[in-house]
Amino acid sequence: MAAVSVVIPTYNCAPWLRESLDSIFAQEGADDLEVVVVDDGSTDDTPAVLAGYGGRITVVQGAHGGLSAARNLGLARATGEWIAFHDADDVALPDRIAFQREFLRTHPGTEAVFCNGVRMQAGAGRPPGVVPEAVARRVAGHDLGARDLFDGYPVYFQGALVPRRAFVEAGPFDPGLRVQPDIEYGYRLFARCRSRFVDRVVFRYRWHTTNNSGDRLGGREDIARILERLIADDPVAVAAIGDRRLRIRLARHQFAIARQRLAQGDRQRALTALGRAVALRPLHPRYRLLQLRQGR
Repeated sequence: MAAVSVVIPTYNCAPWLRESLDSIFAQEGADDLEVVVVDDGSTDDTPAVLAGYGGRITVVQGAHGGLSAARNLGLARATGEWIAFHDADDVALPDRIAFQREFLRTHPGTEAVFCNGVRMQAGAGRPPGVVPEAVARRVAGHDLGARDLFDGYPVYFQGALVPRRAFVEAGPFDPGLRVQPDIEYGYRLFARCRSRFVDRVVFRYRWHTTNNSGDRLGGREDIARILERLIADDPVAVAAIGDRRLRIRLARHQFAIARQRLAQGDRQRALTALGRAVALRPLHPRYRLLQLRQGR
């Protein structure tokens, strides 16, 4: 059994895949790594790139189902005690895994560690972290939890080292969440696994037009579904965050979704979202006014 399984979902990332994989094979002390690459139905030159690595990688083929589905396939194949997700268009710093393993060894009360990354960009100076400085300061020194996620902590699994048993306990990633699966999974994982954030850069994040995070409407709809689930199914998270705060935030998202759907001409889905916003905050003047304007 490998000590660490690096699970790399990929979909049409052939232009960046070789650099990404090479950054994993360049890891310090990487003798006991297992590299599992999940090809999520790529239609570009991904198979040819992967073939160049021969037996150094385990390739899992899947029909195109998105990031969560690919991660689930990779987890099912991985054998390591620890899981390190890596994105096929990102680049891991050489000491990513070595640093995280040493951190966990010297902090026995911590079971998983999440670290920072930076966007790739030209020019001098270090670019800002993907976890903003103010957020990094706020979450330092304590176990991550539901309130940290609600207050804006962005989960980047490509900067984490997590015991495989924690993924078994938390269950599979939700393929229905196309843009924000990491946030939803964070609520489940942090409730079951003592996790810390360390403000150290361990990966370089490649931003391009095909990133899921660029879908603002889809991301907002994912967040709305996540908050609805918390209210319905997770009383511990609701208590940590506050029921009123949750409902105000959810109503705000539903109202924004309604406006975006109206702008797209999708009146049916707009009215559904608007109805949810009004149900959550029936006396909010902006929500009621838009509802009146739509003849409801």
